[in-house]
Amino acid sequence: MRHRPKASRTKVLYLSIFVFCALCGVAAFAVVRLRSHSRSSALEHYFTTGVKRTDLFPTLMASGRVESLRRTVIECDLENVAVGVRGQSLSAGGASVLLSVVPEGTTVKRGDVLAVLDASDYEELLRIQQMSVERANADHVQSVLELDIARLAIHEFEEGTLHETIEDFEGKILLARSDLERANDRVAWSHRMNAKGYIPAAAVTSEEYRQSQIELSLSQQESAFELFKKYTAPKTSKILRGAVSAAETTLNYQTLRRARHHERLALLERQVKNCTIRAPHDGFVIYANNADRRVFIEAGMSVRQRQPLFFLPDLTQMEVVAMIHESIIDQVIPAMRAHVQVEGIGDRTIEGHVTSVSPMTTLNFRTDVRYFEGIVKLENVPEGLKPGMSAEVEISMPRRENVLAIPSEAIMIDHGYDICFVVHDDDSLERRQVKLGKTTRDLVEVTQGLEAGEQVVLNPQPDDPDLESVSSRGEILSAEPAANPVSFSGPIAASR
Repeated sequence: MRHRPKASRTKVLYLSIFVFCALCGVAAFAVVRLRSHSRSSALEHYFTTGVKRTDLFPTLMASGRVESLRRTVIECDLENVAVGVRGQSLSAGGASVLLSVVPEGTTVKRGDVLAVLDASDYEELLRIQQMSVERANADHVQSVLELDIARLAIHEFEEGTLHETIEDFEGKILLARSDLERANDRVAWSHRMNAKGYIPAAAVTSEEYRQSQIELSLSQQESAFELFKKYTAPKTSKILRGAVSAAETTLNYQTLRRARHHERLALLERQVKNCTIRAPHDGFVIYANNADRRVFIEAGMSVRQRQPLFFLPDLTQMEVVAMIHESIIDQVIPAMRAHVQVEGIGDRTIEGHVTSVSPMTTLNFRTDVRYFEGIVKLENVPEGLKPGMSAEVEISMPRRENVLAIPSEAIMIDHGYDICFVVHDDDSLERRQVKLGKTTRDLVEVTQGLEAGEQVVLNPQPDDPDLESVSSRGEILSAEPAANPVSFSGPIAASR
């Protein structure tokens, strides 16, 4: 049996050790290359962006609904009207039947017909009232004539008859006095002639008798004249003035009566006109349905006085009622500029500004979230904008200069905290909690947790196993949970 030399065995041992070391080096190099390739493959799933300083124009986002700045409630304006004729009262009770109605959602112009009500009862009362007005007009004319006659009668008496009667009395008295003077002369003459024997005593007696008759007639004329001046003339004047007063009272009554009949005629004409309901201004027709009371506007239904029939929003003056979350309400003040996008009119942006913010919260019963209603007045109203449309409101905040900002897609909410994934020079990832400030539609301010020049991952996916294994090596911030925290991990929305 041949034995190998000792030196040969040593060479084999050294060669084996060398081969083993070479194999270990190759294996280690393969593992390193495999790990490096795996890490590079993980980073290839994402895009990255740098943390930069910039001027930020932050905004607040809120959902809302389009409303009209002026919304007119159109009611049934019929009234209960009664008309008396021949001692009987006829009435229309302030109700009617809806004969026709414009379809809901119709855009109308001022003066367009919205609905037609049955006007037959009011038209019949109108015809009766027209006859009453004609009678009232005739009675009024008769009263005017009677007053004119009464006034003419008093003028006739005071300026004509009274003077003529006084002159007649005065003339008769003067004539009687003249006759009495002649009679006195005749009596004296007869006495002288009788004393001389030229005439008999019977002639003297005859002259004395005639004298006494003339004295009596004069006395009667004077008495009648005094009676006329003291009683007859004042009485007649008062009677005639009383007739004038009575005629004036009658005329006043007839004037009021005629005015009342004309007012009632105008009321009935207005009621007939109200049976045709027209749009008071341009707008958008909405039925005043009330499901709780089972009231649905349709042709054939009965309507009553003061019943709401339509809502007519004015489409030329529109606003958006924005639902602002209570956590940011203190940042919204009137006069802030706003940009509004409405789903129903495409991608067009409407300019506006905040006019007011409600001081009281409103509870959304579907989500149990409280919010404040902010009114945004639209400065231009595009065609097709209608009340009730959903809107997204972007309220511009004051400018922030030279702040750290990253795209909002780089932020993810993890159990209520804002985090991002920072890329290091050796391509390793770090899960880091950050503290956020103001936001815009595309960028978000970072107030703590990042430095300028660092790279962060865009659109991190929370269910990616590569991200799940990334540990948090940064500082744990004593920050409050993110606004509206959620119970699951996921990327933050583009607008906060």
